[in-house]
Amino acid sequence: MGDIPQSERGVMGINVFTIEPENQEPLIECMRGLGRREDIPGLLGLRLLRSVDGKRMINYMHWESEEAFHAAAADPTVAATIQRAGELVGEGQPGLFEVVYVHE
Repeated sequence: MGDIPQSERGVMGINVFTIEPENQEPLIECMRGLGRREDIPGLLGLRLLRSVDGKRMINYMHWESEEAFHAAAADPTVAATIQRAGELVGEGQPGLFEVVYVHE
C-alpha cells in the first residue's frame, strides 16, 4: 500500500441502505451528533451521502484501524447511536473496507 496517502489509510466502515424520505433528516441529525464528538478514539471522519433519487444513503466512517472501530462499537453511547440509526433505515449492506487505490 505504498501509493496510498496517509490520509486514506485505516479502515472504512461503509453501509449502503434504503431509507424512507421522512427518516432522512432524523438520521442526518443522529449521525451529525456522532460526527461532532471528539471523544471517540480512532474516528477520523464521517460522511453521509444521499442518492440523487432520494431512496438510498451511504454512511462512510473512516477509522484508524479495525480495532478502533470495534472498540467504538462497544462503547454504550456509540452503540446507542448506532441502534437509533438502525431504527431509521431499511435494509443495509454494511462492511469494513481498506483503500487499495487512490487517483487524485
